[in-house]
Amino acid sequence: MRRFVVPLVLMLLLSATLPALDSPRPILILDGHDQPWAAWVERHGQVTVGRVVRWDGATWVPVGGVLNRVPNQSVASVSLTFGPDGAAWAAWGERPLDLTGVDVGLGLLHVARWSGTAWEEPGPSPSRSTRTVAERPRVRVDSQGRPWVLWSEITPDFNVDNVYLAVLEGKEWRLVDDGTLTTDVSSSSRSRDLALGPGDRPYLAFSQMVYRHDFQVFAGPWDGQKWSRDRGYLNLDPDVYAGFPSLVLDPQGVPTVAFVESSGGSKMRVKRWNGKTWDLLGTPGSLGARNPKVGLSAGAPVVAAIERFVGITVKLRTNAGWADLGTTISTPGAFVDTLDMAVDSNGNPWLVWAEDDAQGQRLGMSRWTGLKWLALVPPPFTRD
Repeated sequence: MRRFVVPLVLMLLLSATLPALDSPRPILILDGHDQPWAAWVERHGQVTVGRVVRWDGATWVPVGGVLNRVPNQSVASVSLTFGPDGAAWAAWGERPLDLTGVDVGLGLLHVARWSGTAWEEPGPSPSRSTRTVAERPRVRVDSQGRPWVLWSEITPDFNVDNVYLAVLEGKEWRLVDDGTLTTDVSSSSRSRDLALGPGDRPYLAFSQMVYRHDFQVFAGPWDGQKWSRDRGYLNLDPDVYAGFPSLVLDPQGVPTVAFVESSGGSKMRVKRWNGKTWDLLGTPGSLGARNPKVGLSAGAPVVAAIERFVGITVKLRTNAGWADLGTTISTPGAFVDTLDMAVDSNGNPWLVWAEDDAQGQRLGMSRWTGLKWLALVPPPFTRD
């Protein structure tokens, strides 16, 4: 019988002041002119809605209305990306909620392209079942302009996490991965990150419980039948929890992965593939790290994470190690719930995050100028 152990990272999340269903889960991307677009979810009564906005150089402009397609259904998270033509794509799942907030069925996945006036779905929903809840999408667009989407479908009894990958060909979704990572929910951390490498080959970083071990982080390409695990697990100890992977590929398709490992406390690790093995680039930060994000600044890894008692920390990899880009980015004393990072054409990171204190819940935003953090007007988050 499998012994279920609640990981330290999960316990920290459960002790947060923000209920899971109320997390805005902000997403940040930058367009070809380094202008930010942001997406998040916000609660209005019993329903959570998805929103997308863009910065026009002076103010935040709504990109359509709420994403929700079905009245009285809630959006849990939004994925946002750009295609090679500069068009924005969004993916989100919708789900009905009963009065206790428990998932029930009939929640579909939606993938849509911004036409300039509306979010238009170029095909039917990729969802495999009408009796599951679609959530945790990751949408990416390849060099041919085709959207790829990775997502979960959770059974109504919350026992099975079905994981799928599909690509849009014409107006029909072709299923690429028909559930090779599907498992019981207790064995799936449901934390994954998707990228498309050279030749539009999908690459995935994911965390999953391994028999007789704890959760382990893996990262590898799609080999035509499954997600390759030939490169082994990334965590240093297979018997402690590892999860929350964030993935970036360089132009040659070489992956760098940031993740959290609960070994002697929750620590962020960063590893890069050298062609034969995973090189450990160190453990930037202190104890209590969570929600790491990784990007590339002039080819060098840059990472952001939420650290316990500190807030947000950002570090850049240099020849001398990890250079600290600041630890006072978020509001001092506020609890930071989730964050996202994007890197501009000059190699400078931008951040968006959700925080909460006695003054309430809000989004924050800042960018690194090369010398300091510059606070920006945050996206117009509201909630009832």
